[in-house]
Formats: sequence, C-alpha cells, structure tokens
Amino acid sequence: MNHEKMNAEVKKLIDDTETKMFKLIEDYNESISKEDYENAVVDEVDTVDLSNLFTQLNEYVTDYSN
Repeated sequence: MNHEKMNAEVKKLIDDTETKMFKLIEDYNESISKEDYENAVVDEVDTVDLSNLFTQLNEYVTDYSN
C-alpha cells in the first residue's frame, strides 16, 4: 500500500463515519418527544461543529506525514 492509497482509504473511512454519526444523532434528536425536551428530561445533541471535527481528522495524515 502506498501513501496515496492509504490517504484515500482514511478519507473514505472518515467520510463514511461522519455520515453515519450525523444520521445517528439526527435520528436520536428526532426521537426526543416535545414533552421530554421541554421538561429537560433529555437534551438534544447539537451537530453544529461535527463536520469541523471530521475535517481535522481528514487533515491528520497530511499534517503528520514526513
């Protein structure tokens, strides 16, 4: 395996994980009843910065290659 192939595989894995994680959180948020949310029984999970975290992971291989 060369560096380009490894980098492509890492990017694919991270992109797939980001998609699945975003969907999982959105499904969870949608399952919260209005009553539970209003009574602060459960909190919604915010995804506002989620994409940025995966961008940082995607840059890791490039940033730490010699």
